[in-house]
Amino acid sequence: MVAAAAQRSVTVARFLAAAGLATARGSTALHTNEQLDTIIDELAALRTALSRVGNNINQIAYVHNAGGQPRPGELDHALTSLTRLLARIDDAADALVKKRL
Repeated sequence: MVAAAAQRSVTVARFLAAAGLATARGSTALHTNEQLDTIIDELAALRTALSRVGNNINQIAYVHNAGGQPRPGELDHALTSLTRLLARIDDAADALVKKRL
């Protein structure tokens, strides 16, 4: 599976999803849209990254609300990460819109 996914330049998860869909349709041919698959993989990675940044910000807020002080630079780092992540989300959304046109 790993080799087959790599040959198609998709993740193993994406390969398995395409294989499952092909089987459900009664086909043995895997049809993939590499551009769309790449964008979907990017959105999945962005969702994970956004969850991690959100968790970090929640932990910082917890410390602050408990009367403590976050470590120096911790909030700035989390907000910088969030800003970069939001830019990547915008880029992925733009790519989807361009794909649709």
